[in-house]
Order: sequence, then C-alpha cells, then structure tokens
Amino acid sequence: MINASSTVEHEVWNLAGKQQEELDFGTAAEGMKKRTVEGGLLITFEGGEGVGKSTQAERLFLKLQSFGIDAIHAQEPGSSDLGNNVRRWIKRANSSSPLAETLLFEAARAQLMFETVRPALDRGKVVILDRYTDSTLAYQGYARGGDLKTIKKLNDIATAQLEPHLTVLLDLDPKVSLARVSNEQDMFASSDDKGATRVDDEGQRRFEEQPLKFHQNIRKGYLEMSKTDPRWAVIKADQAGHRIADAILKRVRRLLIDRNIPDSIFKS
Repeated sequence: MINASSTVEHEVWNLAGKQQEELDFGTAAEGMKKRTVEGGLLITFEGGEGVGKSTQAERLFLKLQSFGIDAIHAQEPGSSDLGNNVRRWIKRANSSSPLAETLLFEAARAQLMFETVRPALDRGKVVILDRYTDSTLAYQGYARGGDLKTIKKLNDIATAQLEPHLTVLLDLDPKVSLARVSNEQDMFASSDDKGATRVDDEGQRRFEEQPLKFHQNIRKGYLEMSKTDPRWAVIKADQAGHRIADAILKRVRRLLIDRNIPDSIFKS
C-alpha cells in the first residue's frame, strides 16, 4: 500500500529539485551570456607590412572573448567571398593602377560592411578589423600616388561614412618590419645575393617586395593621418608582444567602460 503522505512529500521534493535545477540553469545561462555594447564598437588595426597587426588583432579578439564580450574578428580585403578573391588577385597581379586597386578594395569593403560589419554592430558586438579605410589612403594614396580626396570619397561611399571608434597604429621602421616577413638578413641587399628565400609559400608578397621608399611613404602617411584625429592610438611595435597587447587593451578597456561595461570583468 502506498503512503499518501510519502507520495506528496516525494512530489514536493521533486518539484523543489526541478525549481532549483531551473534556477541553477538560469544563473549559468546568465553567466554564459555574452556582453554587448549599445551601438557596437569598431576597432581597426593599421600599419605597414610585418608590424604585427594580425597577431595583435587576434590577441585582442581572444582576450575580449575571455572577458565574455561579444566580439568578431575580420580582415581586409577578405572575410567574404568577394574580399578573398580580391586579396588573391592583388597578391598575384604583376602590375595595376592605383585607381584599379582602390576600386577593388572598396568593392570588397562594401561587401564586408553589408555582410558582416554593419549587422554585427547593430547587434552590439565589438568588431575588430585587420585593416580598414586608412590602409587604402596609406597604400594607394601616400605610397602609390593616388588622389587622397578621391580615395576619401570612395571610402565614404563604401562604408557609408562609418568611422572607427579606435584605430590602433602599430608603428615600426620598415627596415625592421620587412625583415620579419623575409629570411633575408638585409631585405634591400643587392639582387646578386643568391642566399635569401622568402617565408611566403606562394612567393607573391607583392606589397612587401616594393622598394623601401614605398614602405617609408606608407609609414609617413599613417603618422600624418594619426596627428589630427583622437581616434588613433599609435603604439611602437619594437617592444615585446605582451607589452603591445597590454597597451591596446588599456585603450579598449577605457572605451568599453565608457559604454557601461563593468570594470570588474577586466579584473578576473
């Protein structure tokens, strides 16, 4: 014979257990929920070849994820079918006009804005871009001689005038940075030197293989642009990687706190 009192107690116990499980799950789910920023946050990384942009952009992305902040990481040109095709063409082309390069980059950029960047910002994500509009000004403008006013207009069209909240410029002497992407001890040694081979498997690093003056003009352009706009954070890239990452995180942390992300999450 079943004891009615025991049955009731058992059911009450089961109900209490289920409620506790739901409460625990709700707490865990809340803990797993990623933090977003109203209106989103756009952070771009800029600099010449071999300064460590991609490495630092990836480090920031992973760090923000570890803090529970909803973030994405993309690159230009790339992170879309059109962008990847443009990237491959640029790497392989023997020659092209500054205008042709600019229009290709702008087409890839417009697609990335449409597919990825705008939707992510609308959902409150932190968007980290490895290169953005300033790269086009530095490379196709300052280094390749394209008209800066025209490039700025095309940038505005492709992005609907979307400006970054923060632009991290990793600054380094081109002689040093280019050595990072080559096995050569002297990137600008005589062509008679047969001992050097490039790290790049495709052997098609067209921008890296431009004359030193080209890269010096890129650096000059970046530094000139960074003088007049407070969104820039110029960081010397000749220091240890973790020090660079700490300097970047300090600036990003300040932006996030200003947008109501609690300071406490950065102390975990």
